[in-house]
Amino acid sequence: MINWHEDLPPIKPKYLAITQLVKRLIQEDKLLPGQRLPAERDLAKLLHVDRSTVTRAFMELTASGLLVKKTGSGTFISELPQVNSLTTKVNWNVFLENASSSRDDTYQSKLLQARTLDKGHLIDGAANELPMALIPQLGSLQMDWRSFLMAQKQEQDAGYQPLIHTISRLHMQRNQFKTTNQSLIITGGAQQSLLLILRSLLQMGDAVAFASPSYFNSSAIFKTIGVKTYAVPTTSTGLDLDVSEDVILKHRIKLLILNPTFQNPTGRVMPLAERQRILHLCQSYQVAIIEDDVFGWLVPKEDVVPTFKSLAPENVIYISSLSKLLGSTTRLGWIVAPQAIGQRLLQVQKKLDIVPSMLAQVMAHLALSSDTFNAEIAKLTTELATRREAVTAIFRQERPNWEFITPRGGFYLWVTQDDPNIFNNLLDHQILVKPGPIYGATKHCFRFNFAGMDANLQQVLTQKLQ
Repeated sequence: MINWHEDLPPIKPKYLAITQLVKRLIQEDKLLPGQRLPAERDLAKLLHVDRSTVTRAFMELTASGLLVKKTGSGTFISELPQVNSLTTKVNWNVFLENASSSRDDTYQSKLLQARTLDKGHLIDGAANELPMALIPQLGSLQMDWRSFLMAQKQEQDAGYQPLIHTISRLHMQRNQFKTTNQSLIITGGAQQSLLLILRSLLQMGDAVAFASPSYFNSSAIFKTIGVKTYAVPTTSTGLDLDVSEDVILKHRIKLLILNPTFQNPTGRVMPLAERQRILHLCQSYQVAIIEDDVFGWLVPKEDVVPTFKSLAPENVIYISSLSKLLGSTTRLGWIVAPQAIGQRLLQVQKKLDIVPSMLAQVMAHLALSSDTFNAEIAKLTTELATRREAVTAIFRQERPNWEFITPRGGFYLWVTQDDPNIFNNLLDHQILVKPGPIYGATKHCFRFNFAGMDANLQQVLTQKLQ
């Protein structure tokens, strides 16, 4: 059943919104060839608009051959609507005129210029990933062409089956959750997973929420598909639940997107009690949760907190990837979702033809199945802890006015201090950081990646901060 008013896109003029709605309903087979539409007067009441607005929309649709008016009978969907001609053009202005994107571009341009002109004197604390030297050593991953061709026979809609089984096994071994009665779908990375979920489950004008500060703040995904976003502030104890409830009620939030383990950029791990409170709130208002857990690999065993997925498997869609472990160019991730949702995701993934490379899937399976995998992860976690302790000690000694909470894992430090021009001042000293505004915070904050700070760079960092 079509809910005309709620499905109407939030754009103006209204007649254009109606034409877009009818086109989309035809594309989604919710309006079929030859189907009679409600009378103009009735549809105007359903849409809460003037009848003249509906009349104009019908005239536009009739002129384009999508509707047919039959005197004395009403208005009908054409017997042969040209669906292929209905694709909405990309609004390139979202990219070209978006204020936040322009602001981010300014920062990114400065970072790129500094890296380009660097002659070996740069401290790059603005990196998003591990340095090459810390990427786990998982062997040569050798495979002949015949083996690869044979492996392709094991590919199904959700992805390469051995890889799916390996990922499922690892989640169980790490006591994160079981994938029983769930769909596990291989994707092209965490960002593609999020795009697929939003594209599959939401409509233009729907609203989502996420904690602030957050790397979701600078994502272009939401605006490119017409989803509204609302940031929920965090307090000293975590997500502000009172504000969260107000946002959910006021803006009819459909999804709450969380990065609860080594949150980017703060590095914070959300404690169990807070996760349970958030779950209770979301369940009360039928809000689904997307759990982004790309740092889940790097949690020390003594600090493991139950995932949202394990606490409420039917209410949570889980996202992870290999980008923080094997490098961003790996471009391989996965979604774990309730089976009914998984089927919908697979349909859209296939329709959009965004299935990840089979070669990448086979190579990822070999890497995750390596006999040295667990040992390499443990080695990486230990080395990151050593570098974290060293960098935090330098910060405390050389910049005692910098405030930060030392995370238990991951590879980011989130710093707050008094200088609103800290990004440029550090850049003058050839120290790169990610500034707070990128994440929805003030210019007094910045994110620093300590993963690349080996013993030599630690000495250089100390000198630059003196």
